[in-house]
Amino acid sequence: MLNSPENKYDPWLLGAVIILVMLGLFMIYSASSFRAEEKYGDETIFLKQHVFRVLLSFAALFLAARIDYHRFKVIMPFVFLGLLVLLLMVFFGSKINGSRRAMSFLGKSFQPSEFMKLCMIFYLAAVLGQKWDKKNSNRERFITHYVILLGVVGCIFLEPDLGTSMVVFFVGFTMFYLAGTPWGLLAKMGASMLPLILLGITIFPYQKRRLMDFIHSALTDTDMSYQVKQSIIGLAQGGVFGMGYGVGKQKMLFLPEPFSDFILSSLGEEFGFVGILFVFVLLSVILWRGLSIARSAPDRYGYLIAGGITSLIMINALINASVAVNLLPTTGLPFPFLSYGGSSLLVLMGGVGVLLNISKKRPVSYRKFTRQRATLPRWQVGRM
Repeated sequence: MLNSPENKYDPWLLGAVIILVMLGLFMIYSASSFRAEEKYGDETIFLKQHVFRVLLSFAALFLAARIDYHRFKVIMPFVFLGLLVLLLMVFFGSKINGSRRAMSFLGKSFQPSEFMKLCMIFYLAAVLGQKWDKKNSNRERFITHYVILLGVVGCIFLEPDLGTSMVVFFVGFTMFYLAGTPWGLLAKMGASMLPLILLGITIFPYQKRRLMDFIHSALTDTDMSYQVKQSIIGLAQGGVFGMGYGVGKQKMLFLPEPFSDFILSSLGEEFGFVGILFVFVLLSVILWRGLSIARSAPDRYGYLIAGGITSLIMINALINASVAVNLLPTTGLPFPFLSYGGSSLLVLMGGVGVLLNISKKRPVSYRKFTRQRATLPRWQVGRM
């Protein structure tokens, strides 16, 4: 089985992502205009900042789509070490909203943990994509790389950043599953997280308080956090068809973060259940194409990368949506492709670019390859 030079980028995947990003631009303007006018006297200031980030992210997407994904295997160990150093350096920075997550570079703020999401996928794909023997050493190698995953998750959790640490863990866990880790070992890996969670709650009392408040609100349907309560009010006001674009009221200083963490609530208020359904239909298209690309990848490395990137997008979306309706504690995660933010969008768009590159390298049958070979000049045959 060899790669076909005729394969093109997956149009369904690219189309779904473009529509989501464009929808995000419309929603960011609607959800941020009131706050921008009140604070800065310019209702388009957040939109203009996000447009620049969208252009940069599309550049990253098309650049990643043109680079053979196998080349990342060489540089990713150095990138991984560099990001690990940055994750440790974050602890020496200043606190923003009670946590140390961001760093500044050339006057721009970025979160190393966001880039670690994608880097961890490449790292695990490289080590788990190797040919494994049938000896007992397989178990030790799985555990070694799982411990490394837990170390990265722990660094992010201590920032503290519960949402991103959850995403990195579940994406990594998914990749261990895709790599064929035995069910018994997977169960033990999952169980090993429980004492770490208890330790984290002990270190950060406010995490314990947030978790207990969430459990109490879920059991009694009362005492929800202010953010979640306003989010649910916005969704309820939207009904089936929504109040109309730009007509939403929750963005008028009622709902915190209406154009970032809770943009799904803003969209539901203005476009209703139909708008939310449309977004998840687009996400379903991304899931369908991501799984298809993974299954058709020409090698195990590409299979694991495609599976990891697809799970990254889906897990981000599910956690954000769950927070918006009080199914999970507030985490501060943006919604993929919709929310205002630079680091998250750049990472996800870069990941989609890698997916597109893998989609272009699907294997073809030997019969088709030999037919193509027969039509080529002799000097080109040796290059195939």
